[in-house]
Amino acid sequence: MKVVKPPRLNIGDTIGIVASSTPVLPSSKENYEKGKKVIYDLGFRIKEGNTIGPLHWWMAGSPKEVAEDLNQMFPDKNIKAIIAQNGGYSAISVLEHLDYEVISKNPKPFMGFSDMTIYHLAILAKTGMVGFHMDYLSNLTGEFFLKFLTQSTAPGVIQAKTKWEQWKKGKAQGHLIGGLLERISVLSGTKYFPDLDWFDGSILFWEEIGRDLSEIYQYLYQLKNMGIFERINGMLIGKIKYIKPLKNEEFTTPYIKEMVLDILKEYRFPIMANMDFGHITGNIPLPIGIKVSFDTSKKELKFLEGAVI
Repeated sequence: MKVVKPPRLNIGDTIGIVASSTPVLPSSKENYEKGKKVIYDLGFRIKEGNTIGPLHWWMAGSPKEVAEDLNQMFPDKNIKAIIAQNGGYSAISVLEHLDYEVISKNPKPFMGFSDMTIYHLAILAKTGMVGFHMDYLSNLTGEFFLKFLTQSTAPGVIQAKTKWEQWKKGKAQGHLIGGLLERISVLSGTKYFPDLDWFDGSILFWEEIGRDLSEIYQYLYQLKNMGIFERINGMLIGKIKYIKPLKNEEFTTPYIKEMVLDILKEYRFPIMANMDFGHITGNIPLPIGIKVSFDTSKKELKFLEGAVI
């Protein structure tokens, strides 16, 4: 499968901001402005999309209007990258209105995580373009921004900021693919889900927030029953936050590690967990389609190639 890398950014370039899922709400305005300041302080310009301002249910416009904003951003030669202002709940409804031919002809970094998983995987499936699973605007720190977006060289080894965990010992190498686990599940079975060949020799990464263990259990079994675990070389697990209690107090509750390892007991690939990506944490960029290696004993993640050209 051919991976398409977008051109690298240069200081002074313009970055487009879109509300591709959640609108900019009054409660999130402060974080939105902080994210803009980070971009300005890094030396870039900003162009806000037409989705910045409107409110339609839990979206920044109808699905068609959100898609139109993206369809205008990609061919705009003055905009060199696009960042989602936040995650949300509506990306799945936008996919049918995106112009994948326009996106294919105008590759550029499209950044964000959470609901952005759906965009990243769908665009990968339709165009082969690298999807930048990394901080969206509302939690942007800028720590990895220049390293991953302005340099075509491999970022190399990324050091852990928190305590990474070895759940299954080993070393692995392959290209990244993944995102928010529940959004991978939502997209699967649709014409926008990547062909399973994209998972051959891959490093599958995932994180989760606000679900109970039985839901995570089902999402993982869905991937297992799709044959995905038979294809991958390794697994990276990010932060799993705010696990809800099971609906019946009489159930016994396993530890998340115990449950995951039980589901994956027949597979030999290594697993590293509690890594620095996901919700309510700073995100290591995980560009989909880019080759990495990891060593669970060393708690080391190494990027083997750049994500831009």
